[in-house]
Amino acid sequence: MKKIIFLLFFIIQFTFSQEKEGVFYDFNTVKEDYTYDTNLQKEENFYDFKIIRDDLSYKTNLRYENILNFSNSTDELNLYSTYIDLRQYDEYSKIYWNLGQGYIYLSNTWDFEYSIEKNFAIYDKEGEDGTNFNGWELDFLFRNHLEKADWVGHRWSRSWGFGTSYSDGGDLEYDLFDEKVTDIFLTYRISTNFDNIGLGGSYLSITTNGGGVLSSVEDDGYRLNLIVDTFTTWGYGFQTANSFTNEIRSYGNYTNSYMLDFASTTSWTHELSYNFAFITDFYFESENFLNGTERANKLEFNVFPHIGYNKKLNNSTRLFAKLGVTPISIVKYSNGFDDSGFYGKGVLGITYRW
Repeated sequence: MKKIIFLLFFIIQFTFSQEKEGVFYDFNTVKEDYTYDTNLQKEENFYDFKIIRDDLSYKTNLRYENILNFSNSTDELNLYSTYIDLRQYDEYSKIYWNLGQGYIYLSNTWDFEYSIEKNFAIYDKEGEDGTNFNGWELDFLFRNHLEKADWVGHRWSRSWGFGTSYSDGGDLEYDLFDEKVTDIFLTYRISTNFDNIGLGGSYLSITTNGGGVLSSVEDDGYRLNLIVDTFTTWGYGFQTANSFTNEIRSYGNYTNSYMLDFASTTSWTHELSYNFAFITDFYFESENFLNGTERANKLEFNVFPHIGYNKKLNNSTRLFAKLGVTPISIVKYSNGFDDSGFYGKGVLGITYRW
């Protein structure tokens, strides 16, 4: 808990050393554009560090930044973000260190999206195998934005892209396999808004990804998936993000295995001041594997009440932070493994836009 206390001290010191600014929140719907992820959307990826974008036409770039769960449009076309996510359990710590995440404007139609993350598990007492753990999660994608199209009474944004990702188990989630995986894939996405659902509107995206997979164990193969993402601003501080994934895996430890996943995060945000907000996240995920694998299914539910902080340092740079506890964390696997328990969590990072 000393690490959590240090984060809180740093945030308070920095706040009182800066000048107070006027309120300018924009209550528009947050539109999130998810990069291809070899794993599924996780609760810690729901915040400021996501790539946020809504293009008015295929030649116009309009981007949004997330400030304490409120979206604010920005004219800046490039984003670099870095952060540290620390979780302190009774017997060990988990550290998610994102060295860089964001996007780079290449032309009127092309973007480059990236995420570089280094992760650690540090035991107060050595783990059963006598070692701590560290791993990598890497994602790189070139995305081409196409001209919008009208379909079933809505205006749809469209894009396609190609990229690569690498994972060696660095998401720190329980996994039966010690497997390094490299994806080389194509992606296609369509998305639209629904102004009549929620006081702040709703966002829907449908993404399909597919390509070859290089595995460090057994055979190489392929991965195909269909992902449906929704985001709704209900009003009165409530927001809900859902992600539904169907995926076929056939590589390494999977043989024509079918995975079905549903993840949902509902957040309530109460603005305390210009820089601070009290936020409570309710997260649920059900991950199930059918056929061709011994990987266990997972059921997870947790509640994360915390203080959110966001401070504008200059016209390009913002400091953001989160500090709280997870009093309810239920994580169970079908093979009997249980990772439930209480933990403290602190996040500290910087975004730079230009």
